[in-house]
Amino acid sequence: MLSVTYFYREPRKTGVSIEGIFGLVKEDLKSEVEIKEFYCDATLSRLQNTVRASKAAGGINHITGDVNFLAMGMKGKKNILTIHDLGHYDTLKKRSAIQHFIYQLLWFKYPLKYIDIVTVVSEFTKSKLMEYFHFPEDRIRVIHDPVKPLFKYAVKEALNKPVRVLMMGTGKHKNLRNLVEAAKGTGLHLDIIGWPDAEELALLKAYSISHIVSNGLTDDEVYQKYVDCDIMFNASFYEGFGMPIIEAQSVGRPVVTSNIGAMKEVGGGSATLVDPHKPEEIRAAIMKLVNDREYYDQLVALGRKNANNYRHDVIARQYLEVYKELSNNR
Repeated sequence: MLSVTYFYREPRKTGVSIEGIFGLVKEDLKSEVEIKEFYCDATLSRLQNTVRASKAAGGINHITGDVNFLAMGMKGKKNILTIHDLGHYDTLKKRSAIQHFIYQLLWFKYPLKYIDIVTVVSEFTKSKLMEYFHFPEDRIRVIHDPVKPLFKYAVKEALNKPVRVLMMGTGKHKNLRNLVEAAKGTGLHLDIIGWPDAEELALLKAYSISHIVSNGLTDDEVYQKYVDCDIMFNASFYEGFGMPIIEAQSVGRPVVTSNIGAMKEVGGGSATLVDPHKPEEIRAAIMKLVNDREYYDQLVALGRKNANNYRHDVIARQYLEVYKELSNNR
């Protein structure tokens, strides 16, 4: 039986998307793969955690993300690294030259020297990895993130009055400001999950836009948000993948997303694509869904078909093939 050791960042109560992904993979592969787990210790330095990781390294070592530096302690081993996105790398480049330089060295330049195969969650991230670090294409595998089985299809009868548009996350790249501009004067209700800043909240109030803000939700509560909404908005400026697209499509809700990057890749052909910089395009896309039920239902059907590609059992088999490939390499 194959033996794979998963290496994780420190345990967390929130922001556990990486752990959730590989929890699903682990469950699907438990009869075929012996899986061991290593967690970083938040009370220790990166160097100390790297030393600990080197001692825990086994036959195949899979660094699951956000702790790329651990690879520097695994020289001579069979190592896989999953890169979820390069958004933070791009952000640091604009914010601080020193921080960007250190991050580049410890998260990518040096760790990649000890990695046999990199898995990325989108073709978009693959292209960035090759562009920024010249990592060989023949050692990159694109394996998408799996959708949790919790997000089951729920029939949508008549749309809500007012129509509910769901938005997941409020970081600047998520594009709440342009959604607010698009919703002005439409009578839409915005269901926002996250922490809008004072300026965004003031704009919602100034435009008299019906809205609710939630945060700290459980998975079940997030699922219910999808069920209750009519349309999912995910037209961000940047995403490494775009899981809300797939979650919404699994539940049976149409998605308005960006015509760029990973979002175009994940949602293309099954979602409405817009220029995220143009509120008028966002407004037109949402209102077409509101006013054309036939188009709405067509997009739902396409989305459900697309979401089948992201089932956890499908994704787990793809990781298993990578483990077998690496195991057979001498």
